[in-house]
Amino acid sequence: MIGNVKGYVLKDGEGVPGFGSDVKAAKQSTNGMLTLIESKTTGGAPLHVHTREDEYFYVVEGIITVRCGEDQFEAGARSFVFLPRGVPHSWDVVGDEATVLMITTPAMLEEFLAEYHTVTQEQRGLIAERYGITFLPESK
Repeated sequence: MIGNVKGYVLKDGEGVPGFGSDVKAAKQSTNGMLTLIESKTTGGAPLHVHTREDEYFYVVEGIITVRCGEDQFEAGARSFVFLPRGVPHSWDVVGDEATVLMITTPAMLEEFLAEYHTVTQEQRGLIAERYGITFLPESK
């Protein structure tokens, strides 16, 4: 055990205390090492870049399209995606819905999303900046 962090099991429908049932690993539960969010979603994220963490996706169900730098690809069920920090990327769901395990190392995504989705559109840029994330204009 490192610090006051210890192993744990979350059952179906459970999440890390302080977050919704979709957050399976967080800064507080992993000593800041990683975030894991199970996202059942109909949409993705616009073009952005992280300066502090790498991002990973494991597609459980459905299909997503991913842009990473100059590359664009499609990731279906049981696909793994690696998005390194410092490289602009975006993603979106193909079709109606996808279930994606979203991971960041080190942890932070759960805290960013919790704040980002509770503020006005005008405040979102400031929240992103505080977490080292920059949203970029889409190039044609």
